[in-house]
Amino acid sequence: MQTTAVIAPVQKAAAPAALRPRVLESSPVHEAGEAIAYDAMVRRHGWLLNAPFVEMVSRAASGLTSGRVLDIGSGPGRIPIALALRHPGWEIVGTDPAADMRAAATAHAAAAGVADRVRFLSGTAERLPFPAGSFDLVISHFALHHVARPERMFDECARVLRGGGKVVIKDLCRQPGWKAALLLAFSRHVLRYDAEQLRMYRESIDAALSFAEARAALKRSKLCMATIRGFRGVDFVIDS
Repeated sequence: MQTTAVIAPVQKAAAPAALRPRVLESSPVHEAGEAIAYDAMVRRHGWLLNAPFVEMVSRAASGLTSGRVLDIGSGPGRIPIALALRHPGWEIVGTDPAADMRAAATAHAAAAGVADRVRFLSGTAERLPFPAGSFDLVISHFALHHVARPERMFDECARVLRGGGKVVIKDLCRQPGWKAALLLAFSRHVLRYDAEQLRMYRESIDAALSFAEARAALKRSKLCMATIRGFRGVDFVIDS
């Protein structure tokens, strides 16, 4: 008896969820209450937000026993302070356009006993107030999404870096709506972000670059030889 095989139709892989267009933050320079809210957030959740980056930078620059380090977008200064405590031979300069952030960072550095090696200056990522070739290591954590033209920040990183130096940048990656909602729910119910912290985080996610946008901006910049990789499915890391 002849039988007829029944072939199930091939299922096409689901298309990746579409990302909404990038929307820059309403107030990318965090002053006054925003600075206080952000400082409280990173103080309470430094184990999740800052510690992985401190460890990442320490590994990437393990051969740098002494030298000058630039941190772009230092905020309240907790990352450069943590790095200074781990690396006594490093002189670290942090930049931030917000006076309230710089004031908090300066106070934290004094309290930690590293004010002689860590200082904070006014400056934007797209126009750094330093001559070419000033630093052995350039780092930035969660500052790139504040920048309207990311290739300009990459160009500045390349300009102020000495020959043979390293760049390490970590930032948020823009997420599809369902994943952004999940991250916000986690932040609200598990991390206990308050209303102001949630608003800032929501705007940061919307202002973040997608992985493809970050890679394209790198290719357009003087940092085009740097590599980019994902981190924990929610961030990306650029290093050279």
